[in-house]
Amino acid sequence: MALFAVTSVPCMAQSEDDYDESIRMPIRRLHPEREREKARQKLQQELDAKNKKQQADDDAWSDDNQSPGKKRDNRRVVGKVAQSQSSADRSLIDELLNKDYSLVEYLPPEPKRPVWQDDPIVESESELLSQVSKSSPQTGTTRYMPRDVTMASTENAFYAYFTTSGSRVEPLRLRVQYYADDPLQFNDILFEINGFDYNYRAISPRRGKGTGRMIWEESDQVVQRGDKDLLYALSHANWVRMSLVGADGTKHVKMLTEKQIQDFYSILQLYRLMGGRLD
Repeated sequence: MALFAVTSVPCMAQSEDDYDESIRMPIRRLHPEREREKARQKLQQELDAKNKKQQADDDAWSDDNQSPGKKRDNRRVVGKVAQSQSSADRSLIDELLNKDYSLVEYLPPEPKRPVWQDDPIVESESELLSQVSKSSPQTGTTRYMPRDVTMASTENAFYAYFTTSGSRVEPLRLRVQYYADDPLQFNDILFEINGFDYNYRAISPRRGKGTGRMIWEESDQVVQRGDKDLLYALSHANWVRMSLVGADGTKHVKMLTEKQIQDFYSILQLYRLMGGRLD
């Protein structure tokens, strides 16, 4: 079965007027000084109106219930109370207006390009072994690779694997298998992982003819130091798009499944747990 191409479908841009006010408002907050000035003017108007009403009520109460001699004293007291209340209101206004209402506060952090990290291994060896297959291609050698894949040239596959010889852990390897009815002659493999690009070079892939019109191509090589970031990204990805680039520039594109991504993680962690190193 051949790999397939993935194309993206452009979407029509919408006018801002098509969106709900609750969606459009944060965008306007890219200019927070406009919102602060509007808020300041509105709060100041409400404060002035409140103080005028309070002053009018106090004057009316004094005129109705106090002797002329005490009216002036009460007006001073009322004035001080109003001034104290005004100061408290102004402090509240200043606090509200000094807050940063810009959109930046509500945006998620910028995604970062995954690079190699020596993360702690939290799984046990038995847990990891339950997710991989073991075989003995020859006496004294054990091969660890993902379940449900084989090294048959008639399968399309992409995975990591390693072998042990006695107590020695052999280098980790990346294997690519391409099987289709049209020759590709790939060497370069491009990856887009969580939105970031990674390149991989297959050195001298093997090629051959299958049944009828079918052909096969495969690359099987040791993970080099320069491949560590790619391997880490593959094993910790949310999504991966893989493109095999043919000799004439043709690309065969495939999205990796969740299981393939999980397989990379399981093989990598088991390799490290058993003493394998990526130098």
